[in-house]
Amino acid sequence: MCFGSEYDVWILEEKQLRYWSWQNLPNYHTLDDGWFIFRHRRRDDFDWEWEHYIQFVQRHGIFFVLHVCLMELCRRYGRQLSTVLAIYGVIFIFFMYNVLVLAVLLLQCVSFYYGNSRKHYRRTVWLKAVFWIAFINYFKVWFFYDKLNVYLNIDNDQLLQLSLIISWNVIKCISFCLDKQRDPRPTEHYGLLDLLSYLLYFPLLLMGPAIVYSRFKTIHLSPDCNQRSNTLNRLTVLVGRLAMAFFWTMVILVGQHFLYVNLIQQDHVLLLNVNLWALYGLGFLMGQFFYVKYIVFYGVGIAFGSFDGIDMPAKPICIARVNQYSDMWKYFDRSLYEFLFKYIYTQLCTKTSPMPQKILASLATFAFIYVWHGVFLFILIWSFINWLCILLERLVNHYTPASSRWRAIIGTHVFIPSVVSNFFFFASEQVGFIYLRRTYTEGISNYLGLYAASYCFYQTGQLVKMMQTKRCN
Repeated sequence: MCFGSEYDVWILEEKQLRYWSWQNLPNYHTLDDGWFIFRHRRRDDFDWEWEHYIQFVQRHGIFFVLHVCLMELCRRYGRQLSTVLAIYGVIFIFFMYNVLVLAVLLLQCVSFYYGNSRKHYRRTVWLKAVFWIAFINYFKVWFFYDKLNVYLNIDNDQLLQLSLIISWNVIKCISFCLDKQRDPRPTEHYGLLDLLSYLLYFPLLLMGPAIVYSRFKTIHLSPDCNQRSNTLNRLTVLVGRLAMAFFWTMVILVGQHFLYVNLIQQDHVLLLNVNLWALYGLGFLMGQFFYVKYIVFYGVGIAFGSFDGIDMPAKPICIARVNQYSDMWKYFDRSLYEFLFKYIYTQLCTKTSPMPQKILASLATFAFIYVWHGVFLFILIWSFINWLCILLERLVNHYTPASSRWRAIIGTHVFIPSVVSNFFFFASEQVGFIYLRRTYTEGISNYLGLYAASYCFYQTGQLVKMMQTKRCN
């Protein structure tokens, strides 16, 4: 379904954009030269997250190989996994950056581990989290490029990577500390080296997923005898998963020579004037690019984590068949959802709590999403619309049975703004407002056409979900 939809979208875009040459797109001539086999076509390198990851793997891919060798040696000849992983992570950070960056990450680790009041333990941990999130946002918004990197003696690309690592580590530190408080045996695998190995675990260091500590701790529970005897089988699975990630990497890299998804976002005049169906086609491609990108990011991390015996979450769900955005939050970034649900939402309400309390708990959860991602306008709009649409979804689900067509008829009206909100996140507030404005102000006939197509997506997603539920039962 995904490939067929993308082909239809490509036809729509080519048909609409035949009056605009891709060579005339803004900043086209600043793009990467592209591969020699695609003559006269540049590669769209406007997604900084993807470009940094590709460069990271190219420069430091050998560390993945060393990680596998080190883990196997450690499992065969010793059980000091935390010590080995912590030392390996420290060496990598020093090699990749410098001693100042290493000092910042060690300070973050130590600050969460020590100084937690016994009487107000949870409150102290969350206050530290607020401090580190505020610290990150201050440097992101007011004191970032050409300033902080000078003090840390790193370049701008390394500064972006460092901000990602520190942000992931905030989630990990919260998970570690709160699990330590809950665990009836807090002395087992809750030492400083355990925290440091969790934070600096190399395969999940830069692009995640940021799994909760209860999952990561299973690395210590893997039976050595099985690990030793099944090394070849585990290596086969690892290679297969990495081959799949490599395949999707090639799909993206080849596609970037023909579908300038990220570059077109920069041309607001084009987005304002292009046919609405081509605009929605571009939006679909934006979503698919984001999905495949995270299949690669998380797929690599999940492959290595599973090889090491960690209970890893599943890969992101294909967003082309998601009809309710509560499912998007549950099944796309499953590790982030697990963190939000376990440490925020369920701490503020229960299944039997009154609806106003659940609404406030949901609001607090999305407030954390907003400040953790960064206090930018496009993040605020994206978070608020997602929160509002999920509340409306609950009302629709409450008053309509799952098999009823009324759920699809009403739910599609909620589904549309949920999808539109993602264009704020994928691109910018300017692009998001263009989609929002054109969706709701260009006539009832255009909206009905979009509604009809969205209804088909919604109904298909609902049927797939019902079939999966029947299989599980």
